[in-house]
Amino acid sequence: MGKSAGMSLCDLLEKDDYILLNGDERINVHAICYDTRDMSAESVYVCIKGEHYNGHDLIREAIYKGAVAVVVEENIQKSYGEITIIKVNSTRHALAKMSAKFFDYPACDMIMIGITGTKGKTTTGYMIKSLLEASGICVGIIGSIEIAYKDVSIHNDNTTPESYILHKTLAHMRSLGIEAVVMEVSSQALKLGRVEGIEFDYGVYTNLSKDHIGPTEHKDMDEYMKCKAKLFGQCRCAVINQDDSCSEYMIEEANRSDVLAKIICYGTEVVNKFETEYVFAENVCATENMPGMKYKLKNNQSATLDKKLNCDITIRLPGFFSVYNSLAAVAVWDDIMSDKKMELSNDRYRVMANVLESFSVQGRTELMESVFGYRVMVDYAHNEMSLKSVLVTMRQYTEKKLICIFGCGGNRSKERRYKMGEVSAEYADVTVITDDNPRYEASMDIISDIETGILRVLDKSDCISFMDELSCGKYIIRSDRQKAIQNTLSKAEKGDMIIIAGKGHENYQEILGIRYPLNDMEIVKEIIRLEKSEYYR
Repeated sequence: MGKSAGMSLCDLLEKDDYILLNGDERINVHAICYDTRDMSAESVYVCIKGEHYNGHDLIREAIYKGAVAVVVEENIQKSYGEITIIKVNSTRHALAKMSAKFFDYPACDMIMIGITGTKGKTTTGYMIKSLLEASGICVGIIGSIEIAYKDVSIHNDNTTPESYILHKTLAHMRSLGIEAVVMEVSSQALKLGRVEGIEFDYGVYTNLSKDHIGPTEHKDMDEYMKCKAKLFGQCRCAVINQDDSCSEYMIEEANRSDVLAKIICYGTEVVNKFETEYVFAENVCATENMPGMKYKLKNNQSATLDKKLNCDITIRLPGFFSVYNSLAAVAVWDDIMSDKKMELSNDRYRVMANVLESFSVQGRTELMESVFGYRVMVDYAHNEMSLKSVLVTMRQYTEKKLICIFGCGGNRSKERRYKMGEVSAEYADVTVITDDNPRYEASMDIISDIETGILRVLDKSDCISFMDELSCGKYIIRSDRQKAIQNTLSKAEKGDMIIIAGKGHENYQEILGIRYPLNDMEIVKEIIRLEKSEYYR
C-alpha cells in the first residue's frame, strides 16, 4: 500500500524535528519497518523500545535485511558504515508521523471518531457505528474486538494498533470508500503516541476509574487521567460525560487545543454544568422482566439543533452505564447528521430509537436463558468498578442466587485482583474463582491474590469444593475456566443468575505466550444446547 516509487526520508520526516547523524537524509525509502521480522529491501528501520525488547539492539540485523536508513532516539556508539542514521526525540512519535505521511494522511479523508475512557468504549463505538450505518454512512471500526470494515474482519491484538498498522489500515479503508471510522483510543495508545498524525473530528470521553495502574501500564491515576486527556488536544469536537468526576479536567484540556471547535456534553442531570451543547436522559429507569433501560432523551437548544429532542428510548442493555454509552453515541450521531444537513425529521429520530432498542454487542452483557430456568450473562467486566456495576444491576433481575465466575489477567496489577475479589464477595451470593489469561504468571498465584480480596469480606470457612452444591458456601476455586463454567451451570437452579466476567468477546486464553482456543459464550451455548436436547427428549 506504500508508494512504489519510494519517498525521500526527509519528506517522511517533515513533521518531526530530527538530527542527521550519518549518511544522506535525501535517500529514497520504499517501506517503513519497526520489527526486524518484517524487514524489506530499501526500507527505513525505526527503533522502537518495547516492554521486553529494545529495537536499537537490532540495528545490524535490520541493515542486513535491507534497511537503508535507521531512525533512533538513543545515542549510537557503534559504527554502521555508510548507513543513514537519523536521531529524533521519540521514535514512537516519529513512526506515527512518518506512517501518516507515507500513506498520504488517510484520516483526513474520513470522519474520525476516537473514544477513550475506562469503561464503555466498545459498546459506545458499536452504537455509533450502528446509528451511522442506519443513516446510510459507510463505517469502519477499530477496537478491542476487531478491526472491521466492508467485508474485512481482522482480530486486533491491541485496542489501538501500532501507528504504522493503524495508518496502513486507514489507507485501505479509504480505498474501499469508508466514510467514517470509529476507533477505541486506549490510554496506552495515547501514552505511546500511536494516534499521532490524526486529527479527530470527534473525541469521546466516557468515564475514568482506577484501572491499568501497574509497572507495565500507568504509574498512578494522575498519569492515567493525563494520558486519556491527550485525545482532546487533537479533536475538533469533544463529547464529554459531564457526570463523571474528571469531566472538568477533560474540558479544560479540550479548551487548550488549537483545533477544538466545540464541546458537547451528555449526562443524566437536567442542568448543563458547562454551558455547552447538551444531550441528556430524563426519567431513567430499568425495564421490567428482561435486563434493559428506558429514558426520555432530551437536549438543550443550540445553533446546530433546530428543534428540541423529546424521544422515548429503550435499550436492551442493563445498567446506568448503558444509558451513558447510548447518550454519547446519540451526541456524535446527531452532530454528524446535522453537519451533513440531514433533514431533522421525526423519521430520523424514529430510526435512531429503533437502532438503540435492537442493539447488542458481542461479549458485552450478552444474555442467554436455559430451559431449566437459570440465566447466564457473559460480560467483559475486568476491573472492580465494571464488575460492581454488572453485579448491582443484575441483582434486580435475580430471583434466587447471583453467581459470579471470574479470574484476573497475569502480569497486571495485584490491587485489581484484591478489589475484584472483594467486590464479588460483597455483591454476589457465590463467587467462582477461575483463570482468565494467566500470561506469564502462575495461575494459582493469581487465584491466591483474588482470594485475598474475597477474605476481606468472607471467611476461609465459606470456601467449598466444586463437588458441593452451590448453596453450601460462598466461594469456590476451580482454575480450569471451561470446567468452572460447566460445573457451575450444571448446579444452577431455576431463578439463578450467573455472571461470567472478564473475557467477554475473547476467543482465546493466553498462557506462557500461547493463545489457546476458549470462548465463554460458546461454552455456555453448547451447555444450553445440550440441556435443551435433554429437556425435550
